[in-house]
Amino acid sequence: MASKKYAILTGFIALMCTSVLLQAQQAGSYDWRDSSLIPAGRMPQHSEFMNNQYYYPAKPRNQWELGVKVGTFNVIGDVPSVFPALGFGAHVRKSLGYLFSLRLEYMHGTGKGLHWSNATNYRNNPAWTTNGYVPTITDPQGNQNPPGDRVYYNYKTSANDLGLQGVFSLNNIRFHKSKVGVNFYALAGIGITWYETNINALNGSTKYNFNSIPTGTYPNRKDTKKAIKDLLDDSYETPAESYGNLRMKLFGNTARPSATAGVGVAFKLSKRINLAIEDRMTFIQDDLIDGQRWSEQVAGSPVLTRNFDSYNYFTVGLNFNLGAKSVEPLWWINPLDFAYSEL
Repeated sequence: MASKKYAILTGFIALMCTSVLLQAQQAGSYDWRDSSLIPAGRMPQHSEFMNNQYYYPAKPRNQWELGVKVGTFNVIGDVPSVFPALGFGAHVRKSLGYLFSLRLEYMHGTGKGLHWSNATNYRNNPAWTTNGYVPTITDPQGNQNPPGDRVYYNYKTSANDLGLQGVFSLNNIRFHKSKVGVNFYALAGIGITWYETNINALNGSTKYNFNSIPTGTYPNRKDTKKAIKDLLDDSYETPAESYGNLRMKLFGNTARPSATAGVGVAFKLSKRINLAIEDRMTFIQDDLIDGQRWSEQVAGSPVLTRNFDSYNYFTVGLNFNLGAKSVEPLWWINPLDFAYSEL
């Protein structure tokens, strides 16, 4: 079923890209003589430029961009994520120049994960031990007694982030073309992420019998995951291990500073609308987004896993240019047009 959804999404994106490339209206320059486009604070520069007393034209008013997007959200951590999972968001963006702009973006994602390999070394994870599961215990002689209950790590995470990003246009300035219908860009920024993670540990009020599922290996992981899904309900009733009150909270959820980086491409549909395809990664110093931070070694006395969790956000969205008496966002305009203006 997941592969069918992925194929449908891929086909939709390909169809949209083809349509855009065939029908996109290219962005043109504005009338640099129009003084109504110039803010009052830059009017002296405009007057000097028009009178051949200054080499550079004044920067015009330019439109804001409002974007809405939808796509996939996937946690990259100790527990393999389930693909696809829903993510959506919105942003506002403003040019600071022809190459650089600032963007304020909000994202919400709901991610799930399920491990095909069983675990017994969860003695420090209260989400399992408080529900009656018995982890592997090693006695002073090094014997594992009792053998313990096998579990299969899973999670459901509801995550949000709000960030300020710098966006760099990669194909502006264009030395041999004044019009363009495609804009490639890269972005980087900082923000805050807040999340809540739960696990599916109980069938009603009783623990699952994971011991009934054969031990999973990489070659038969699909069969193992299918057997686990057949056993589980969809409750995710148990709060995953968390930092409690030892970390900052926002709206009652664990909150952490985050850094993000990504790339994208926008296709111009009209002077006010463009279609964007984008992928970004977000990094935070937190290992509990997937509810799991303990490795399977040392048996009976687990140690923390090596890496922090992160997440990926891939989207397709529509961007709208907003503004009355102003030009389109500057990343669609070639400033070299002015070098050939007849004054």
